[in-house]
Amino acid sequence: MNKRLKLWIGCCLCLLGAPGLTGCSEQVPGEPGTEEGDPVSLRFSLYRAEADEASTRADAATDMADGKTFCIYAFPAGASTTTTEPLDHKVYTVKGGVATGELYLYRGTYDLYLVSYNSSTEVPELKTDGTIQVSNGKDFMYTSLKGIVVQPNQTGENMMDVVLPAPFKRLGAQIKVSVAAKSGTHPVTPTSLVVNSFKMGGLRASLPYTLGSTAWGTVANETFATTQTFTGFTYNTTGQTVTIPRVSTPVVVLPVDGSAMISFDVNLTVGYKDNGDKTLTETYPAEIQKVLLPGMTYTFDFTLTFYGILDPADLTLAIGEYESTVTLDSDEMGK
Repeated sequence: MNKRLKLWIGCCLCLLGAPGLTGCSEQVPGEPGTEEGDPVSLRFSLYRAEADEASTRADAATDMADGKTFCIYAFPAGASTTTTEPLDHKVYTVKGGVATGELYLYRGTYDLYLVSYNSSTEVPELKTDGTIQVSNGKDFMYTSLKGIVVQPNQTGENMMDVVLPAPFKRLGAQIKVSVAAKSGTHPVTPTSLVVNSFKMGGLRASLPYTLGSTAWGTVANETFATTQTFTGFTYNTTGQTVTIPRVSTPVVVLPVDGSAMISFDVNLTVGYKDNGDKTLTETYPAEIQKVLLPGMTYTFDFTLTFYGILDPADLTLAIGEYESTVTLDSDEMGK
């Protein structure tokens, strides 16, 4: 064997036996200068407001109850959500203020976008152009974490706990309605009141939302022809006093800009006395021009006074918006 070959074999044996040389040793996952290591599982704790903050908060911030779900879309930090596909997306479920799911990310820096319908059965779905098409009646909410550094809680683990720095924000307008007979005397005395149906018209059908945005996208040549139905009215039986408000379950509608009239159709069955006990079932229409803003909560209170053969000529519609109230003249009712 020539000297040059012996020298080459000796150098190779030396390198193989040197434990500190990375060229021949197995890399340690996750250490600087090596591969990304094992993926890290993310677990989220929901934002919790301080007591004084929660009591005075009047914005769109919304708490999420147990069983509700949201979807997380993960992007490289700084990436466009409209021209870049998400690295991954997973559904998380809330329980006891903590959301768990199966999103695994390698160590690195990411932008995370969280979207929800505040539902236990469905989550928003992202289209290929980076938008979500939200239908009226969906309680769409969002929050995000920009530039989050993903790494395990401790060495040797593959779990990372993340506290959301902000609450989910609602982009719809939350509405509830109530119906009651006015206190005091009526020309025709009502003895019972049941809300059979309650519909609100003049609404948008859908709006687009782009991940990372704080507002809705725009729609060209849109119409306001969608109807929302209200159900779940409290005290809604013939045995309850007619002056007790029948209050609906809250619903969330898409905002409207006031360019179209908001309409109402209230179908009631009213018991009354007129030479004996009688009942009448009738639909009473009304309309009002009103802006419904994103994240706001509104209460539409219908108070009825009955004239003639249960003609609600003195029916009033009061709209409560936090501290302000708008009243609709009852003479517009039934026209």
